[in-house]
Amino acid sequence: MITRLQSLLSAFLCLALLAKMVALRVGSRPTPQAPLLLTALGSFTVAALVGIPAVRARIPIATVPGVASIIMDTGVSVSLALLATYLWTPLWRAGPVPWWRGRLFLTALAVSALLAALMASTPRALRTDPLQNQYTGDWRIVGVYVIGNLFFLGCSGASAIACARIVRMVRGHIAVGVAVGAVGMVAYAVTCVNRLFLVAGQPLLAGEWFTWYSVLNFVFTEAAVLASVLGLHFTAVWRVTVGCRRLFDDLRVFLLLGPAWRRLTALHPDVVLPWEPGPRGLRDRLDLSYRRYRREIECQDALLLTGAHPAERPRPTPQRRPAARACPTRTPSRPAEARPGTRHT
Repeated sequence: MITRLQSLLSAFLCLALLAKMVALRVGSRPTPQAPLLLTALGSFTVAALVGIPAVRARIPIATVPGVASIIMDTGVSVSLALLATYLWTPLWRAGPVPWWRGRLFLTALAVSALLAALMASTPRALRTDPLQNQYTGDWRIVGVYVIGNLFFLGCSGASAIACARIVRMVRGHIAVGVAVGAVGMVAYAVTCVNRLFLVAGQPLLAGEWFTWYSVLNFVFTEAAVLASVLGLHFTAVWRVTVGCRRLFDDLRVFLLLGPAWRRLTALHPDVVLPWEPGPRGLRDRLDLSYRRYRREIECQDALLLTGAHPAERPRPTPQRRPAARACPTRTPSRPAEARPGTRHT
């Protein structure tokens, strides 16, 4: 059951990372730090793909024991190191250093080479599968888990600290997104501590604690992945939320204006604005905000023709709280104006 959930989580993470990479490549302006972030996301995507059994079974090199674990460890090491470098770059006072010459990136390569050497020196029968908790097969396997998780813990902790400092420098939805990303990094750091405890506790402690503690570790891993993905996509989620709220406000005002608009346009059909032909007219008909604006203008023009008092004319409705009574439902009577020099009796 846990293996299946891990596979689903890895697939969801792959889709979210690919969507972010496409957004950075297509929808954003190119920046000097864009290749750094794209490389970090790409490395984590490769690691997440290897975590899916169906994908791993179709890769020829995955049939070699231990290779899948090395690919996952290398991908996670490089991605976490580059992510920490990306977050700390605007906070460093020193001059910019190319990310491929950064200390964290070079350390990630060194750690990955050390893990690969330890795994290659392990007997073939004892090499681990990346989705199985085999911590006590050999001292070299234990070394792989200890070295890897210590490096993951350092990178995720550095990223969390950088996010906490960036939150104080930004405002609005960007600050919320960075804070959510910090929660994800903290949760991932907790999973690294949990794995270190599992490595140390499995040969020393007996009982069924290993099973439920592994489940607890999986819960923290899921929280870390979801929070990190939400932090990456928070700006897009915020824009979609604002757009849905604006669409709801436009629809509510459009429906509230309906009865008054139908009565006023029946009295003065000339105020109805014509639709433009062709694709542009079709686009305008599908734009609810534009249709609401047309309906408000047509109501105001009809009220001017009926001679309504200025105080009773529809006022501009605010964007968040549109007026529910924008147009009167009946035409008030107005006394005739007196000519100069005449007197009413």
